[in-house]
Amino acid sequence: MTNLSNLGATLSSMIGTIAVIDLVAILMQGAHENSRKAGDKAQWHHFVNLGILGGLFGIYATLSGRATASGAVISMRDIGPMMAGCLSGPVGGLIAGTIAGVHRLLYGLPDVTAGSTIPCAISTLFIGVICGLGSAHFQNRRIHRPLWAMLIAAVMEVFHLTIVFFYLWGRSGLQASINVIIDVAPGFIIANGAGFGLLIYVMDMIERYKKAESHAQQIESELDVANSIQEDMLPAIFPNFPGRKEFILDAAMNPAKEVGGDFYDFFFIDDDHFAFLIADVSGKGIPAALFMVISKTVIKNNVQSGMSPAEAMTKANKQLCEGNEANMFVTAWLGVLEFSTGRLTYVNAGHNPPIIHRSGLPATFIRDLSGFILAGSPRSKYKQFETWLSDGDKIFLYTDGVTEAMNGGNEQYGEERLMSCLASANPNTSATGIIDYVKNDIHNYIGDTPQSDDITMLALRISGEYRFIKVEPTMEQFERLSAFMEQQLTAGGVPATLLGKMNVVLDELYSNVVKYSGSIDFVLGVSTYPGHIGLQMSYGGTPFDITKAQTPDLSLSAKDRPIGGLGLLIVNKIMDKVMYRNEAGVHIIPLAKEYGTTEAAHD
Repeated sequence: MTNLSNLGATLSSMIGTIAVIDLVAILMQGAHENSRKAGDKAQWHHFVNLGILGGLFGIYATLSGRATASGAVISMRDIGPMMAGCLSGPVGGLIAGTIAGVHRLLYGLPDVTAGSTIPCAISTLFIGVICGLGSAHFQNRRIHRPLWAMLIAAVMEVFHLTIVFFYLWGRSGLQASINVIIDVAPGFIIANGAGFGLLIYVMDMIERYKKAESHAQQIESELDVANSIQEDMLPAIFPNFPGRKEFILDAAMNPAKEVGGDFYDFFFIDDDHFAFLIADVSGKGIPAALFMVISKTVIKNNVQSGMSPAEAMTKANKQLCEGNEANMFVTAWLGVLEFSTGRLTYVNAGHNPPIIHRSGLPATFIRDLSGFILAGSPRSKYKQFETWLSDGDKIFLYTDGVTEAMNGGNEQYGEERLMSCLASANPNTSATGIIDYVKNDIHNYIGDTPQSDDITMLALRISGEYRFIKVEPTMEQFERLSAFMEQQLTAGGVPATLLGKMNVVLDELYSNVVKYSGSIDFVLGVSTYPGHIGLQMSYGGTPFDITKAQTPDLSLSAKDRPIGGLGLLIVNKIMDKVMYRNEAGVHIIPLAKEYGTTEAAHD
């Protein structure tokens, strides 16, 4: 019963020592860390520091020891030399053992021969040295180190008690020696074993936390670098290309994580062809960013090599399927704009439908789907579609992070809200203004809800701002149309020598609409910027594609030539670009004229 009482009291007294053990563990781990940073040149410093620290803990443990009924003192003094020896080798163990052992002798004054003072001091010294000799084996153990520490402490305390037993036997007899050992052994072994195990456990936990923190900081640093690299890979020539006035473009990517899988790109294939695209790689983070780099590179290389958009995407799909062990995929939309004609050739590989907003008309989705996602199947082939862009037309590309942005009620932003947002924007808003306008609308919609996906947008606007006039298509309205056109052209700085030619073009096309279309209205749009004139005519009724009209044979005499066609021939001679398209029953004729100062003077 006495032994159980001693054991309980000893364990209870350890509670106050735990805080000191934790403090020592922190100091020991700090000394270890400094030693590793200093390298071999500071090993002696490491030994001395740990030796002194272990010795001081031994002094504290002696002072905080608990006396039993037999007069023997149970303490955790040996933990100091054990930890110094196991962690720094024989030198550290010797220093700690000497400090703690000498203090134990002095603590026994004035009669050091009484009780167990001498054997305790001697055993403390030897324990430090013995643990130091086995330090290499202990430090190499990275698994279950606290359990090994408890086992070492238990063996060392048995060694300690054995020296005490023989010392007391020689001085007080066998029975007295046995009674003392029975009285203190359980408390000695359990207290020192648990204390040393706790010390090593705390040190190991501190080291793990430091490594985890260091690893997290390294990852954060690497992600910052990856984010910087990704941003550098995206083109950033905004608001337009120097020297190119045909269009204005802007784009933005806001990743949900440090790096994302969305990307955009735009580049000239040659002086007349401009490619632009947007894409979304499956997943997020570093894997998506790496696949993004590969996807962007192969698509651009294919397009710049002279392939059509369909050929470029078909080859890119095969390239991305090769070695795709992670089963990642890409949705992408690629367009190639031919400036001389305004023709836009595009391919949609499973991506969100872009929005096109033509001057004077409502915005609409381009829902043509060319084929399956990229890297989904090596057998996929893609087809391309065509449309035409003219002055003032805008096209808006985006990823699903826009339409799937969630508010606090888990409701998506959606296509309808996006279309409504673009429709409410000022018609004369620049490409940059469009991006900012949509960004703000998304921010207002989601509020404080965390962004769950990358948000990427690209807006392109063909230069020029149309001014429109709408009339009933009768010949009496021609003078009104002509005056409006001349007013806009003059305000735009168009030379007076070109006004007459523009009136010839208007007269020829408008008279055909009045005579043959049966339309109930006619809209004329006029756009100018330096060196450029843009006209756009739209009407209803009977369709007539002027680009397919038969060219008259001027080698024949007037009486032998079929009637008609000569006026359209003159229009084609005057204008640099003449196009036609039919949108939902509305016939649209965009025309363009480029001019310079020399040409205007000759005119």
